[in-house]
Amino acid sequence: HVPPLTRFPFCIIGDIFTTASSDAPNPLTGSLFLLEKLENPDPAPKYEYDESGIVVKGELHVADEKGNSAKLLPGDTFFIHRGSTITFSTPRYAVAYKVAARRKMH
Repeated sequence: HVPPLTRFPFCIIGDIFTTASSDAPNPLTGSLFLLEKLENPDPAPKYEYDESGIVVKGELHVADEKGNSAKLLPGDTFFIHRGSTITFSTPRYAVAYKVAARRKMH
């Protein structure tokens, strides 16, 4: 199964699983996240939801608006707090599985 892909200027996301009821008050969505090297990565929009993930392949660099940063490798996990502005980057590519408190994109 190949999930529908949503392309952003900084990444590609494919939502795989989501809360069964479209009107559930606290939806949860699981996604595959692909990031390729960009020369000047822009920050993602301000997060309106909490998100957690695990790096599956490659190397993912995560930095927030406060100057906190992390270099993540396969098996490393991360958590992004609602209200954060995050910049994702990678020296080559990164694949992660993420779960977010949001509705499915497609």
